[in-house]
Amino acid sequence: MDILTHNTASLLFLSSVSQKSYFESAPRGGELNPERLNTDTQNTDSILFHSVTTAPAIYPSGDSLGRMGTEKKRTEAASMSAYEIYREIIHENIGYQSLIERCPFDRERIDEIVDLLLETICTAKKTLRIAGDEYPAALVKSKFLKLNSEHIEYVIDCLKKNTTDIRNIKKYLLAVLFNAPSTMDNYYTSLVAHNMANSRA
Repeated sequence: MDILTHNTASLLFLSSVSQKSYFESAPRGGELNPERLNTDTQNTDSILFHSVTTAPAIYPSGDSLGRMGTEKKRTEAASMSAYEIYREIIHENIGYQSLIERCPFDRERIDEIVDLLLETICTAKKTLRIAGDEYPAALVKSKFLKLNSEHIEYVIDCLKKNTTDIRNIKKYLLAVLFNAPSTMDNYYTSLVAHNMANSRA
């Protein structure tokens, strides 16, 4: 006996049993009990049927695998925080690896400068105080993202040659970094002129 024939026989048997149970419990006189009928009808919902079909296995095609790989890459890229993205941008702008090779003894100082740039660029503040003045945060971020290796070397040189007591190194570095594009050329020009005057003396 196949599954379909078995299911049909089971239904007929259950139906006859249900009808027998109903008529045996029906009141004398042959009147039908609607509440009993509704209950019996609902009970047929619990009958289990054997599935005669099996869903075929589905395997991803080559194109699907390619799309899955692309989506995974997009998800990984989206998961990168703004902090990590800006760190890579700053490293590229200042030529971090080459800078470390040229200034191996200043690596910790360079890393501190990079961290300060990141902190400032990723801030949610609308304005930033630099050297006692308030500037739009967008302006400060724009200038910091334009700094290159020469500017960083200039800042390190200023730190080494400074002879005054720096009470707040963070504020001092922010001011030097912010003004580096405007003051670096004049600083080196003045330094060259000073050295030439001393050599003639």
